[in-house]
Amino acid sequence: MSTKPAARKAPPPELVAIREAAQRLAVAQQALVARANLQQAEIAAAIAPITARHLPGMEIEAEERAAAQAALLALVEAAPTLFVRPRSVVVDGVRAGYRKDEDQLDWDDEAGVIARIRAVLPELEEILVRKQESLVIDALAQLTGAQLQRLGVRQITGADRPFVTIGEGDVDKLVKAILADIQRRIGEDETPKKKGKAKIKEAA
Repeated sequence: MSTKPAARKAPPPELVAIREAAQRLAVAQQALVARANLQQAEIAAAIAPITARHLPGMEIEAEERAAAQAALLALVEAAPTLFVRPRSVVVDGVRAGYRKDEDQLDWDDEAGVIARIRAVLPELEEILVRKQESLVIDALAQLTGAQLQRLGVRQITGADRPFVTIGEGDVDKLVKAILADIQRRIGEDETPKKKGKAKIKEAA
């Protein structure tokens, strides 16, 4: 006795309309991306001669800028007593001096601090402790020094550090991008390629 496969039930018209609308959106998105990619390619081709003409000189000037910034920072580092008040000097948009790092909180054992919060400040547990048992740093920072001491949390005052900044306009952003590209290419040239080893990014 032969059995015929059951006829597939037709999808409701609403679902058909949704699928058709989704397909229309997908096609429109693909067309937009293709047009944007074409535009970017044409722009890149158009500015390539300009970039090629100016890039060598900009690389030289970027290297000089990096050297000048390093020299200025070294001078500031060597004379911290000059920057008590005011804390910095400004010359033609270049600011150099000292500024304090943000204060930090520190503790030896997070679980121990959480236990002390429950014992000493139970009314603040909901805002000081996350559900996955980790401390809420922003909330802890609002406590008084006495409260932090009772919890075993230390306040670490930010250290004074020298700095040099230059106000950024559109040209400055372009120069920064060029500097980053130069640094990237220098790194690629100097770093030996090794297979099977991952680089570990050093903490800033």
